[in-house]
Amino acid sequence: MVAQGICGAQFLMTANSMAQPSLISDRNNASASDDRPRLDRNTSGNAAKAVSTFSDCARSTQLVIGNRELRSFLAEILELRRRCGQEDDLTTEPQYFMAANTLANRRCAAVLIRREQELEACVLFFEHTRLGIGLGLFRGGDYIGESLVAGPAAHRVHYVHLATQALLKARRIHGVSLSIKASLDSCIEVMGPASNFRRFSATTVQHKLPLESTYEGMLARLGPRTRRSLAGKRQQLEKSAKVQFEPALDPGQSLEGMLALESNSMPQRISKFFHARYRLLRANADFFSMGLRLPDGTWLSILAGWRRHGVTYVDLQMNNMHYKKESISAVMRAFMLEHEIGRRQELINFVGGSSLLLRRYCEPMEPCTDIFIWKPCLRARFFEMAATHVRSGSVYERLKPGAGAQLPADVVN
Repeated sequence: MVAQGICGAQFLMTANSMAQPSLISDRNNASASDDRPRLDRNTSGNAAKAVSTFSDCARSTQLVIGNRELRSFLAEILELRRRCGQEDDLTTEPQYFMAANTLANRRCAAVLIRREQELEACVLFFEHTRLGIGLGLFRGGDYIGESLVAGPAAHRVHYVHLATQALLKARRIHGVSLSIKASLDSCIEVMGPASNFRRFSATTVQHKLPLESTYEGMLARLGPRTRRSLAGKRQQLEKSAKVQFEPALDPGQSLEGMLALESNSMPQRISKFFHARYRLLRANADFFSMGLRLPDGTWLSILAGWRRHGVTYVDLQMNNMHYKKESISAVMRAFMLEHEIGRRQELINFVGGSSLLLRRYCEPMEPCTDIFIWKPCLRARFFEMAATHVRSGSVYERLKPGAGAQLPADVVN
């Protein structure tokens, strides 16, 4: 669900580098051109065409670090999301973002971008930490380039560029990596070309699965291999183990299942993550949680997300790794597909990306760019060395020296 952290990196932090305030402001100086929509009258006939341009004039950026500071701007960010029609996508809702990043060695942060005192965009990040100490290494976006920007979608790349500049102006921050759902060309046009301290990697992502009107019709649309993984494995497990599918767990049952699977599923998460998830389930009527277990009560899988306007967002699935050969993940998704089709849902949106099993049937194919920017300093060299030696397949692996700005890479889900 969330982008990979840096593994095994150790950094020396001086007292001066750590004693930074959690709130940093910066005002961008630029020309006084306006980027609000304007009418372009250089068109034939009487039709006037709305054109949207962007400049960084009269904008201020504000860096907010930590959950307490971020919560103090909650009402303002929620209003921004409402104005931009982004209320269905909870990945940029601060309470959800903080819950999703309640993980070891992470601290939530955001860059608020204002124009004439009004909040225009909010770009979300988390900072890598060790023993509660910030390392000055920030990460933005999930593997499919979402969970990143609350604000007008047309200017997403510009806001990310302003936010990255604001981060790197802070003395103790020396590296930023991010993934954004935008083309390589548009990122380079705004942020500048690749260099020794700025790397890009282009890829494509697919994570939206259109649903058929019946479960049988859905299976018929899939290839024979996928059908065997979904329907075949499900039938085998139903006959051999009499598994029980529970489509509507209450928050307490969901917490019970998550805690039971905590030590038996990957990736490993801390207990605080599951309690934060429990609070989300209690506070949001749109959230759901499904379970799969044996007749003796043993939990095999938990799948969760939320529903909005005919779209089912799936952002969490935990599978008992002791039943890997039974393809528990595929069996759970087979139950989920049948249930959501029965509810007349139209689309499954796999938040953070889909597994290979269903990814090939997702559409559309969308561009995504991984970006890695750091300062030309000694600590940044340590960052670069550690980041390019993490396990294969991570965002940092795709951006290591020699990967090249133009080389496509597979999406990791």
